[in-house]
Amino acid sequence: MVKLKDIAERVGVSISTVSRAINNDISRPVSEETKQKIRKAALELGYKLDESSRNAVGNSTAIKRIACIVPQLLMDEHPYFSKVLAGFHKKMEELGQPPAIVRTCEEVCDTEKMRLMLRETKVQGIVAISWYDEELFQLIQEEGIALMGVSLNDERLSIPVVDCDRILSTRAAVRHLIDQGHTKIAFIGGPAYSKQMESEERFVGYKFAMLEANLELRKEWLMDTRWNVDRSFTLLSDLLGRLPKSEWPTAVFCASDMLAIPAMRAVVENDGSIPEDIAIMGMDNIDVAQYTTPPLTSVSVPKYEIGRVAAKSIVDYLDGHFPIATKILLPGSLIIRESTNFSRK
Repeated sequence: MVKLKDIAERVGVSISTVSRAINNDISRPVSEETKQKIRKAALELGYKLDESSRNAVGNSTAIKRIACIVPQLLMDEHPYFSKVLAGFHKKMEELGQPPAIVRTCEEVCDTEKMRLMLRETKVQGIVAISWYDEELFQLIQEEGIALMGVSLNDERLSIPVVDCDRILSTRAAVRHLIDQGHTKIAFIGGPAYSKQMESEERFVGYKFAMLEANLELRKEWLMDTRWNVDRSFTLLSDLLGRLPKSEWPTAVFCASDMLAIPAMRAVVENDGSIPEDIAIMGMDNIDVAQYTTPPLTSVSVPKYEIGRVAAKSIVDYLDGHFPIATKILLPGSLIIRESTNFSRK
């Protein structure tokens, strides 16, 4: 499937420029020459252009102008969020809607910039993908614009969210480790939007599973990386380096595969074996998980479907078909590979 990124690379412009040109977005003007190059490249690559999007505003009540706001670091080839966006764009196409306007949260980082974007694009709905700003969310809602979150992992958020059921999925994953005989299970993760790891859904699922099995949550085994892959390596390496092997945790649940991969490196560099000394489990089942050494056990998150469901939900809501759901949670599934394939029973 042709992506906006493919068109951007063909023309030599940014993804957001392609999005603005295809949507005839006037908030940040694209020259007519560049716009024509983009449309030509789109047609050459087989991208389906919705011709009605050229004059969508005011011409058809069926057309919905929706913006996706994403952190810059997640925009391009992120192994998780690129698939979420691909699913979102594909469903919008199937619904006969123009491609969503794409903005980075850095581009709308204060009230003035947000108001300017809302006024110039005339969007009817905003999908916040792994981005949360309490003040700006309040502004969006005060302007009467539909707001939906995708992969916003904090139970206290009050906006509609489409995501994987991370509590249930993590609970099942940790119970799998417990069923293999592990009782010394560490956790590597990061904070929720409250800035506290303890309220993040994957930690909650881990805690549930551990307490259900009457297992101890050792403080030194709870590692908050702040979602930084380097810290995942450093924190686990420091822990293993100061303990004899007999006192190591025998398993580690990592809140993402991106954190699990450097954790695997930390075990190896401390002369440990996976899974004989420490079993490693990740979450998201990104494509590279099957190619690590050993292949990484992970929770498969339906990334593409999350994007599709988010698009369908916000379009249906704007059509007045039904109230927007408070939370739509899709199930994950456990993909068992060699990184945990070692029973201690």
